[in-house]
Amino acid sequence: MHRQLAVGLALSIGCVFGVLFLALDYWIDREIYQRMDLALLERAGAVGRVLQEQDLRELERLMPEYESERHTEFFTVFDAHGRSLLLSPNSAGSALSMGPEGSGTPRYFDLVLPDGHAGRALATRLPSRSADAAPRVLVVATERENWDRTEGRIHFALLGGIVLALVLAVGLGLLVVRHVITLLYRAGARVAALDAEAPMQPIGDEFPSELKPFAEAFNTGLQRLYAAIARERRFARDVAHELRTPLAEIRASAEAALADADPAQARRSLHAAVQASTRMQRSVDALLLLARLESGQAAIAPDPLDLADLVAGLVAALHELALSRAITVHTELPPSAWVQSDLGIVERIVSNLLRNALEYSPEGGQVVCRVRRESAGWLLIIDNPAPDLEAADLEHFGHRFWRKHPEGGTAHHAGLGLALTHGLAQALALPLRFDLDGGRLSVRLGPWPAL
Repeated sequence: MHRQLAVGLALSIGCVFGVLFLALDYWIDREIYQRMDLALLERAGAVGRVLQEQDLRELERLMPEYESERHTEFFTVFDAHGRSLLLSPNSAGSALSMGPEGSGTPRYFDLVLPDGHAGRALATRLPSRSADAAPRVLVVATERENWDRTEGRIHFALLGGIVLALVLAVGLGLLVVRHVITLLYRAGARVAALDAEAPMQPIGDEFPSELKPFAEAFNTGLQRLYAAIARERRFARDVAHELRTPLAEIRASAEAALADADPAQARRSLHAAVQASTRMQRSVDALLLLARLESGQAAIAPDPLDLADLVAGLVAALHELALSRAITVHTELPPSAWVQSDLGIVERIVSNLLRNALEYSPEGGQVVCRVRRESAGWLLIIDNPAPDLEAADLEHFGHRFWRKHPEGGTAHHAGLGLALTHGLAQALALPLRFDLDGGRLSVRLGPWPAL
């Protein structure tokens, strides 16, 4: 990976720097040639003016750069037929080239100077002294080697800078990647050392900001995994806790039926075993539903429903239970109370709350069930007498297997009803609150936004 990254960085950055070098080389060359051409144009104008007004000796005096000892500036004057008429004193008898004549004047071109050095030249026409005078061409040249050396030094500096920048970029990139890989190795070692028996150790505290989203997503997945493990363990523990008593009852009933020869007693024992099996089945169903709710697997299907009609139907369905305990159920329901929710889940919640109120109220008591409209929506309130409850008991409502008198309620209640009700209400995002006032327990479910 390091080799691939180094090669990739070198190629990509090298291509960018290569294009940059070519662009800079083009701009530098153009700037150098523009400066030389401008200097040649000024030089040609000066030489032309002197030649128009002065003789050659005066030119040597006015422009000492053309003396015989100097070898950087040269000029030659040609007639219309290309014959040299006048040479600069330092030309040593060698005329300059006129360059590509077909391109007209003024024209700039490269050439070899009389001293053998590389140069740059300008060919331009000299103004005629009279109308009938033959046209003449002036060629001025300057040595280019100093400019070439300067350009070479610039190229060397550019190449050196590019190579240095390339090495630094690749090196820094590899260092950053190595640091990130080291962090990932450490995080991998921490993940490999995770144990479901120990608290979860999140990763990513030392990660750079670019890797924070990955660490957060990984930690979220890890939390879900730990939550799933906790749910499985809690489910297994709850099943073992809940099935212990029904299984003991079934075994005791079966042993009693085997030991007693009386058919009526055997029948009663078998009936008790069936009842214990039924309670055990209800407990397992409740635990499975709770597990699905906690894992988010329970599907919510909201539909319009009439809350008042639903409550009235459930109160009627539990009429026999109320009669068996001489409990009066008083309802205060509007003609209709339409809300948007899951009918099956709401029915299960309201049924659990009503059944809980009827079964735990003292015989001869009164249960009040109201559906009323508030500013936030429809609210369900169920009120029943609870003389044995204390305010501290409300904190345990919704805890699995909690009962006020655990030694006396095992046969009829598993302590899962309110836990299931809480889970169902949370699945619907419905507020559920219990209050105790004057020996009466009230539960408030909702509000539901009204349709």
